[in-house]
Amino acid sequence: MPVRLGAVSYLNTRPLVYGLEQQPDRFTLRFDVPARCAELLHANDVDLGLIPSIEYPGHDYRIVPGVSIASNGPVASVAIFTKAPMERVQSIALDTSSRTSVALLRVLCARWFEIEPRLVSMPPDLGRMVGECDAALVIGDNALFADADTMGLEKVDLGEEWIGMTGLPFVYAFWAGRPRVITAPDVAALQAARDRGLAATAT
Repeated sequence: MPVRLGAVSYLNTRPLVYGLEQQPDRFTLRFDVPARCAELLHANDVDLGLIPSIEYPGHDYRIVPGVSIASNGPVASVAIFTKAPMERVQSIALDTSSRTSVALLRVLCARWFEIEPRLVSMPPDLGRMVGECDAALVIGDNALFADADTMGLEKVDLGEEWIGMTGLPFVYAFWAGRPRVITAPDVAALQAARDRGLAATAT
């Protein structure tokens, strides 16, 4: 039976699944938001999920080596959109599609921005989010394509803020699944998809 993959539906994931739909005997693909990918894996509805890194602890999962969504500086697709300078932000709406990004935001608020804002979970509708709170955490395509200037907002890139605080890269998500759910050739196929996808983005 093909390996059931639960992949994130955002644009920044596309290089990791490049060409996999052309291997139906090896993989089937299902796309959803990151939090849902984790839920599908936990429920055994997929064999391998591109899950938020915050979902890994506490589960007997194995990680596919060398394949992840990560940043070493600005990432553009994980950001706070704010009406006020970060030091004056008192409330932040949280994109319910994300879990790792929420954890990252909590750490940055406590240790970098030095604020204790009220956090409110909301669907990823930027206009409504900043209508009800001082700022909004938005991820994925919604963050990539939002026009902060037109909305009168400042975009604060969390990848850039993380490396400013730590000097280290940040891993947002990776392929993970239960032990022995995939074979070494499956791993090689996922790594090859990564290489093809990265090559395609460079052309």
